[in-house]
Amino acid sequence: MKIPYAWVRELVDLRLTAGQAAERLVNAGIEVASVTPLAPDLKGVIVGEIEAIERELGKGHGGYPLFLCRVSTGRDHYSVVCGAPNTRVGVRAAFAPPGAVLPGGRRIAAAKIHGVESQGMLCSERELGIGEEHDAGIVEVTDARPGADLVAALGLDDHVLEVEVTPNRPDCLSVLGIARELAALTGARLRPPQVVLRESGDAARSLARVRIEAPDLCHRFTARVISGVTIGPSPAWLRARLRAIGLRPISNVVDATNYVLWELGQPLHAYDYATVADATIVVRRARADERFTTLDGQERALDASMLLIADPRRAIGLAGVMGGANTEVTDRTTRVLLESAWFAPASIRRTSRALGLRTDAAYRFERGADVEGLVSASARAAALIAETAGGTIAPGVVDAYPRKRKPQRVRLRMSRVKRVLGIAPSPALARKVLTGLGLPVTSRGADLEVTVPSFRRDLSMEDDLVEEIVRVWGYDRIPSTLPGGAISLVTHPATLRQSEAVRRALAGAGLAEIVTYAFSDPARTELLRRPTDPKPVELMNPLAQDASLLRTHPLEGVLSAVATNVRRQQPDVRVFEICKTYAHAAESEPGRAALRPPSAGTGLTAPATTEPGRASLRPPSADGDLAVPATIEPRWVAIALTGGRTEPGWSGAPEPVDVYDAKGLAEHVLAALAVPCGTGEAGALSGFEPDCHGTLVTESGAILAEFGEVAATLRESFGIAAPVFAAVVSLDAVGATSAAPLRYQALPRFPAVERDLAFVIGGDQTLTAAQIESALREEAGPLLRRLVLFDVFRFPDGRSSLAWRLLFQAEDRTLTDAEVNAIQERVVRRITETFHITLRST
Repeated sequence: MKIPYAWVRELVDLRLTAGQAAERLVNAGIEVASVTPLAPDLKGVIVGEIEAIERELGKGHGGYPLFLCRVSTGRDHYSVVCGAPNTRVGVRAAFAPPGAVLPGGRRIAAAKIHGVESQGMLCSERELGIGEEHDAGIVEVTDARPGADLVAALGLDDHVLEVEVTPNRPDCLSVLGIARELAALTGARLRPPQVVLRESGDAARSLARVRIEAPDLCHRFTARVISGVTIGPSPAWLRARLRAIGLRPISNVVDATNYVLWELGQPLHAYDYATVADATIVVRRARADERFTTLDGQERALDASMLLIADPRRAIGLAGVMGGANTEVTDRTTRVLLESAWFAPASIRRTSRALGLRTDAAYRFERGADVEGLVSASARAAALIAETAGGTIAPGVVDAYPRKRKPQRVRLRMSRVKRVLGIAPSPALARKVLTGLGLPVTSRGADLEVTVPSFRRDLSMEDDLVEEIVRVWGYDRIPSTLPGGAISLVTHPATLRQSEAVRRALAGAGLAEIVTYAFSDPARTELLRRPTDPKPVELMNPLAQDASLLRTHPLEGVLSAVATNVRRQQPDVRVFEICKTYAHAAESEPGRAALRPPSAGTGLTAPATTEPGRASLRPPSADGDLAVPATIEPRWVAIALTGGRTEPGWSGAPEPVDVYDAKGLAEHVLAALAVPCGTGEAGALSGFEPDCHGTLVTESGAILAEFGEVAATLRESFGIAAPVFAAVVSLDAVGATSAAPLRYQALPRFPAVERDLAFVIGGDQTLTAAQIESALREEAGPLLRRLVLFDVFRFPDGRSSLAWRLLFQAEDRTLTDAEVNAIQERVVRRITETFHITLRST
């Protein structure tokens, strides 16, 4: 909102520059975005009077005739070519003689136009940079002598404050509101506009009537009548002031209502009295499918939620937003009906947004107008209309006020001020601050009682008054106090620490994290669901049919991401997701869960259990929503890989990923969580190929993770042609497992010894590498530091050869060949005798 500083200084005695005033406002919580001069680039532009029109020179660019005019500046005379529509003898207007500078650094010089020398320029608003109007012609200055400086004559020797007002402070949406703030901040005297009404003739009550049929949307409506007005241009000072705030002058009556809107913050509207049927105003809701043409010429479709200003026959205005074309003030208007009202903010906001109609009036009404101040605003506008347009004001005002505002009083304890701020001014100073803000104060012993005025709708409780005191008194007065007592360090929950460890490990391994919706397609759920699995959780209000269930399998999200990337020609994908699946708790009957945002006083309650991976949604209160059955929410890390293991390079195509990549990443996650594991048999999760599916287990056999190749039927349902390998880690199972304690291990001081052992397994034997590895570790003892299966070879007759590399190392000595040979012989004997296989080589 633009506020001319000179206008503010008319209402309050200030000795501050515009910049200093802006700084005071900012420190008090009123944001001032900028302070700019009104006419920064005008130099040498003065007032000139057209003394004579010597001859016509033809047509100009706009189709208007060009005239050669003799322009007087009081001492000098110039021959100037002008094609403005308001060119006439005797008019005084903005004149830029040779040597003057217009905005943009444009220097005026004598020039030939239609073969005639033009000595300067008569300027429009656009050429002066003070507005966008150009077709209306040159800027007329009726109240200044020829030769006077134009900047001073138009009141442009000023600065404009660009104030950004928060929605809770509608009282600052006016010059008076800003002046009141500065008066309180500086202690200067506030001088509100004084209104003197010269009334005569018939009383307003005999000339107009008001009927409010929607008192819930219109709490008050007043009307005044001004007769004998003459519609014409406003005085130069009024037009200049409206231009300064960014408004285009229209006529003296309309300009007066806009002026008061900015000065006092109260929107008003002037109707042509002769066009209002029966001189009766009816405030009602719009009828279904009712249509109405607003002042901008647009016909608008209305609905029953919108508030209208009407007469007994038709609508004549959109309440609080815009008037109607059928009652606008025109050159033929001689009597004006002046409206000043209060409308419900929510109603105006809905109407304005529904119609896409943003106006200065709607901007103020939707933040809350002053229900008590609208009468004085009406009087101010009526007086200004009578001053600028002539006419007489009918005595009194028609005031429909069915629901009178009750005074609100707030008790302010000085002890509360001390408690909130840590310091408190004296009661006398606090009273002075509040009084300076326009808040009536009464002493109640050591405390104060404040009557909240109608223009301060943001004040409702004691702490609001504490804030008013400190922002005026100064936030810098609040003492700096170090916190007392013991400071406890922030500790993150175990699940968060677990998730962060997983993210660091997998992101460091080159995988990208994804986050997908927890919704699932019933058709895809059936592919992943086994007959023994619990019934999936169904949504009562799904976004779509293919998102009507909650996720039941941890691989759904990562497979969707893989499918999306493959469709977009990104064949090499390495992604992971930390996610949840959902199922009905065993103790509750299968039902349907409703996912909806919680509302005030009703809605879903927070999870009520502390068991890992389990969230029980409690039924809400008796006045609340649907009771939601308890669900379990296991937590998972899902990993999916497809394409090449590395980026393609000059040496050829990269090797494709395989099941061992998925297994290695699952082991990497468990290692990051300090959970030891071994390889186990096939697990319980569906979605993997039966002959390429393994698990990682604890020593007791509990499954921590599953890995393998994604089943072809599942992969094809996602539209993925290439093989996909995946791993799933149960974070709940990991959380229930005791992590290995962190121990410091020094770098080895003594060399290690490596030995390779290869065993041949018969084609009819059903042994796994994990069984042999377990025996190897057990027999080798504590000196075995690492065991790696590095080769698998299959003979034509069906036999297999598995080769392991064993690394032995001691912490306190260098191992001898004899020690290592003894261990090796013991290991070979144990393996060959236990599994009935033969040693191939060492």
